[in-house]
Amino acid sequence: MRIFPRTVLTCTVLAMFGSLPVFGQNTFGLWTGVGVEKKISKGTHLDLEVQYRLTDYLKATDRWSTGISFSKRLYRNFDKTFNIKAAAEYKFIRVLNPESVKYKGELYDIPDNQDPEYYIDGGHDYNFTESYWENKHRFIASLQSALEVGRFKFSLRENFQYTFSDSVETSRTQHRFYAEYDPEIDDFVAFDSPITENVWKGGGDKSVLRSRIGVDYDIPNWKYNPFASFEFFNRTDRKLALDKTRLTAGVEFTFANRHNFKIAYLWQDRTDEDEPSGSVISINYKFEL
Repeated sequence: MRIFPRTVLTCTVLAMFGSLPVFGQNTFGLWTGVGVEKKISKGTHLDLEVQYRLTDYLKATDRWSTGISFSKRLYRNFDKTFNIKAAAEYKFIRVLNPESVKYKGELYDIPDNQDPEYYIDGGHDYNFTESYWENKHRFIASLQSALEVGRFKFSLRENFQYTFSDSVETSRTQHRFYAEYDPEIDDFVAFDSPITENVWKGGGDKSVLRSRIGVDYDIPNWKYNPFASFEFFNRTDRKLALDKTRLTAGVEFTFANRHNFKIAYLWQDRTDEDEPSGSVISINYKFEL
């Protein structure tokens, strides 16, 4: 009787890690989170969470954040197989923007974000911007429905999030090369004329509609339950233009009715202001008061 549940779990794990060689071609990151959930009343909960993320194959900090959310069940049928809930959340995000290099000139085949030595060797003009921390404020409103069919639970969530960032000052150096004739070698020599200035970054805003469909499976007499979801990110400030998509597959398990763990593999197809494209392992823990 346990062959089917074990098969479901095994296939989920294989789907998570078997996808790494295929989708991990852009970058690889680790997202971690620790949270506390408090039941205020029947169907009403308050959550606190802290997250920390690594990127660039775990070599660099991407961001850390802290958030508070309030959720309330709006409807549940008599059989408790269908429910609708709403949630509101505020999240403070501290993002580390890495140093960047941008080529300046008319040779459009020269790429950006190369090592500065690449431009120096070729005598190409470029701007070098130092890394900087950026503060972001995110407000989220969501509505989710869930339907249980046997041991499967299907869910649909619509999530609207608005984010704005504070302006921050950082340093940028402009490298401009010029050539002078050297009679000793009978050739031209390139000289660099760097100019360093302070510039302001950030200060923008962004609004996104996130539409997620998901499925969970409740394995009988087992603590490890697989889940999977697919999510669309559409920019509401750009006529619902598709920003990126996210695929998630993982397992969830609870111990002593209070300690909840989620381990998942995520893949994103595009880089945006929030995350780079590529593969991510997500590990989250929540304690239920």
